[in-house]
Amino acid sequence: MNEKFTIVKVSGKIVEKADELRTFVKAFANIKGKKMLIFSGNMMAQEIGNKLGIKTKLINDRPVVDAGTLKLLTMVYGGLVSRLFVSLLQGYKVNALGVTGADMNLVTSAKLPDGKLGDTGQVRHVNTAAIAHLLDAGIVPILAPITHDGRGNLLFNETDAMAAEIARALAMRYDITLIYCFEKKGVLINPKDPDSAVANLRRTQYKTLRDMEIIKDWFDNKVDHAFQAIEHGVKEVIITCPSQLGNPDKGTHIKA
Repeated sequence: MNEKFTIVKVSGKIVEKADELRTFVKAFANIKGKKMLIFSGNMMAQEIGNKLGIKTKLINDRPVVDAGTLKLLTMVYGGLVSRLFVSLLQGYKVNALGVTGADMNLVTSAKLPDGKLGDTGQVRHVNTAAIAHLLDAGIVPILAPITHDGRGNLLFNETDAMAAEIARALAMRYDITLIYCFEKKGVLINPKDPDSAVANLRRTQYKTLRDMEIIKDWFDNKVDHAFQAIEHGVKEVIITCPSQLGNPDKGTHIKA
């Protein structure tokens, strides 16, 4: 049996709320064994961008990454937010290291083919040996969603997809649990009822619920990537919130 490795992707809406952020960091610090954090935070980047006169255009809540926006996202994610996580985790004696995908050649990407989102990438290669080297050294990587194309260019990556691709790449080496941690308690059957999370979700059930438009909107992205990860060897995907992160029985569980 491979060694257990937990990959957590945390939503920007948690990063941007001080109380939820501290709840999340404490719960993440308490996860046993090897682990890794991937984060987002669009609103924070937009707020800083507005102060700097950098306006970010959005398509379906995703930034159109032009040259100015890429500099902004690299500065905010690779600098401010990354160091915030590192400092908070060091307070819990977690040996965290803030990195981007360009560091140690961890993640190589290529631009999305349609080009509508500018310098937005999709993962092409994950340097599993380099990640394993960090983990074996007792380091917890805090990965910002900035990658590179191998030709000297930085790219911004959508974090749900990035987390799933990294989990898939490492599934041969580790027993992977991928956790999507955001503001809801799981995949909700009734968006108006915060306690209506599905405990276990299988693809056939998900397709039925989606066809009936019971599950829709932003849940689709996480769940689609979750099933893709499961199909490529990831043991389990959990969709949950910070207050439940320490309780593996909570949230929505997706398994093979």
